[in-house]
Amino acid sequence: MRKITLLMLACCAMAASAQDVPVNREKYPDYVDPRKAYEPEPRLMKFVPVEGEALSRAAVSAKDLPEYWNNADTKYFPPVFNQDGGSCGSASRICYMFTHEINALRDADASLPENQYPSHFVWLLTNGNSGKDAFVEFVGVPNVTNYGGRTYSSLFGYQEETNNYFGWMTGYDKWMNAIGNRMLRPTSNPLTVDSKEGRLAAKAWLYNHAGDTDFKAGGLIGLGVASGGQWRDIPKTAANDAAGVTGMSYVHRWGTQVDHAVTMVGWDDRIEFDLDGNGVAGEVSKDEKGAWIIVNSWGNWENSGFIYCPYKYAGPVSDPTTGAMTGGYWSGELYHARKNFRPTRVIKLKMDYSHRSELLLQAGISTDLNATEPDGLVDMHHFRYAGDGANGDANPAPAIPMLGKWKNEWHEEPMEFCYDLTDLSANYDTNKPLKYFFVINRKNETSRGRGNVYEASIVDMERDLDGIETKFNLGGEKFEITRDGKRLIISAIVYGNGYETVNNLSYQAGVLAWDAPKKSSYKVALNAV
Repeated sequence: MRKITLLMLACCAMAASAQDVPVNREKYPDYVDPRKAYEPEPRLMKFVPVEGEALSRAAVSAKDLPEYWNNADTKYFPPVFNQDGGSCGSASRICYMFTHEINALRDADASLPENQYPSHFVWLLTNGNSGKDAFVEFVGVPNVTNYGGRTYSSLFGYQEETNNYFGWMTGYDKWMNAIGNRMLRPTSNPLTVDSKEGRLAAKAWLYNHAGDTDFKAGGLIGLGVASGGQWRDIPKTAANDAAGVTGMSYVHRWGTQVDHAVTMVGWDDRIEFDLDGNGVAGEVSKDEKGAWIIVNSWGNWENSGFIYCPYKYAGPVSDPTTGAMTGGYWSGELYHARKNFRPTRVIKLKMDYSHRSELLLQAGISTDLNATEPDGLVDMHHFRYAGDGANGDANPAPAIPMLGKWKNEWHEEPMEFCYDLTDLSANYDTNKPLKYFFVINRKNETSRGRGNVYEASIVDMERDLDGIETKFNLGGEKFEITRDGKRLIISAIVYGNGYETVNNLSYQAGVLAWDAPKKSSYKVALNAV
């Protein structure tokens, strides 16, 4: 049995140059060009053809891939739905890609609300100095059950991202649920799909994550498209009849300006097209055979929410006359579920503030227990001068409380939330005492908001899954966020997970004595024998 490994060098990766693509950001404000924004995924540059073996999910060679593959046929793909508002980017990346990736890793049924993930938790802060990609990496996403809806939340408000009073989620349990659902930084395919190698790379990812056996299904690929195109019916041929696709819709051409996000879920090599209109379908020399399978978020659109895109037309925009690609071919955006992750330290907070977009909240850490400033510092990506629908640029900041407005009622009660500090803490020895900081930054010296911190603590779950809580010193029942100064800091010392031995043990005149050990997060219980 012979195995051949083929490596494709990065210098050959970009068969088509990364051209600037015209984008209508009013309709697709969170568009990101994956050819420029993300690091390529190295694993997609390696393929292992296997000779003499039956088809297996571990194989990623061209000859071992099936003619047809559709991840939407698996239990890991959620039902097709209709997006709300202009949230196509989050609909594609969160409701489809994020949901599918996590479920394929966890072997979870995507038909259940607890295994689906909503668009609007991330979409509402598109204009919030963060966005969906930062959320999936740093914040996490709550499931539909906790959020109260697959798009709008029935619990926290129905507003769009441009309505600056939209409701924010509150509740420790809901935020903890979000923390556990995470992705790594998104990447892109280093190859574009106009070449044989690029198509193989995309298929390898779609089929089985390019050989990653930790997943029960393949991956999905995020795309940006110009929706104002033309759709036609797949012609009747013997091959199309056998494949069961005759009369279904396919992309005859895309529009001229990217304004929408969709998701690639599979492919079908069996389909034949007559793209040049000469009456002969499936001419291989003219690239008239084979298509990508794409799902949309417009409900029962075209083929029950899906459409076929011929390999020849696999790019974001088309020439309005010929249908030819004018903005380069797709490389595609990839999401990677964060494997084997559980939070070990989080900061837990209960606070209010009257002008939420004035706030940038941060968490820090130091090995110096007497420090007044942190050594390491991270932004809380949900709270980066956010919540006024204008990237925090509204001046003066509107008087919107942290929880915003739900069902026509202002919610000025304290917001309960938590934020993961696992990665921040991983740079330090958590067996030893560490000082944690909660940093409240306000936009400028004239910030008008006021508020209070009512509860603040570090919850250590490294060895105790229920968590050991260390409270911050608030200087009283609450810590007042006044107008005095731009930056306020409170802190707490977490004494670590280590057990220190006693020192100078002695026994004199019937008295057993020792020096007290260094403090620990754990309480030592004395048991009489």
